[in-house]
Amino acid sequence: MTLQRAALWAIVVAATIFLLVSGRGLLLPFVLGIVLWYMIDALADTFAQPRFGRLRLPQPVALIAAVLIIGGLFWIVGRTIGRNVTAVVAAVPNYENRLTQLIEHGARLIGLEQAPTLSELFARVSLADTLGGVATAAASVVSVAGLILIYALFLFVEQLHFKRKLANVFSSDGQATRVQAVLDRIDREIRIYIRIKTTLATVTSALAYLVMSLVGVDFAGFWAVMVFFFYYIPTVGSILAIVAPALLTLVQFDHLTPFLIVLFVFGTIQVVTANVIEPAIMGRSLNLSPLVVIVSLVVWGTIWGVVGMFLCVPIMVVALIVLAQFETTRPVAVLLSADGRIPESSQ
Repeated sequence: MTLQRAALWAIVVAATIFLLVSGRGLLLPFVLGIVLWYMIDALADTFAQPRFGRLRLPQPVALIAAVLIIGGLFWIVGRTIGRNVTAVVAAVPNYENRLTQLIEHGARLIGLEQAPTLSELFARVSLADTLGGVATAAASVVSVAGLILIYALFLFVEQLHFKRKLANVFSSDGQATRVQAVLDRIDREIRIYIRIKTTLATVTSALAYLVMSLVGVDFAGFWAVMVFFFYYIPTVGSILAIVAPALLTLVQFDHLTPFLIVLFVFGTIQVVTANVIEPAIMGRSLNLSPLVVIVSLVVWGTIWGVVGMFLCVPIMVVALIVLAQFETTRPVAVLLSADGRIPESSQ
């Protein structure tokens, strides 16, 4: 690669990052609309596959069923979170007392005569600003939700004529076939990723709920939902899924046994699922370098926040497949891969 070409690529990358950051408010609703459309469409295709011989659901019926299921899941999640937020507010005084006791005990262990109070520890935190920020974030989510639904609806309309448009864009049937093959591969890889992640996230959150319910942890349903979503965030999500419920258990109870049970029992489940079972099932389907996954998590988390953390792996999968199709960018695809093997160019 010549110096001039390297400089050109640097300018392209910098301009792309600038557009992603500055256009976040415009891009995120559209990206989330694509995610919602893809989830519904993938579930509808699953329902429409032949079952019991040649019997199969008609595509419109499968689509309606997928919309109802996805909508029902969002309603359950929203209702669970809403109920538990109210309960958390009511339980805050008890947690404050217990946390004060833990601080005093810790201060005595390290030899401090006067333990710092909660007010001193959080003196720089403005409650008004915090509540204002939460209210603003909630209002933005509600306002963006309608836009996301509109985008998803129009994506379904666009889907009806996309293949015909794709064929008319390219001058030869070979080019259209090549592009369609790349899109089909992306679709296959993303569906494998979502299917495996969703299945394991469901199992992990169910086991987390069982463990926390047996121990008697407050808001077990809420934390099970959080564990489900944490599972989609690479590496960091697994740590948060273990640490957050364990810390709540430490604050809630007067003895360490529940804390140790949650930490070690659920921690073992989470570690085995994320680091043993998932790689064994996933195999080489994604073929992304672990270092690339971590870097992309940081980069996309910085650019798009929590949404970027959730989408970093699918974005890198798409990038790997697309970059592998061109001779100029194939070396980049090799660097992104886990073992140097990349999909062959569709000719």
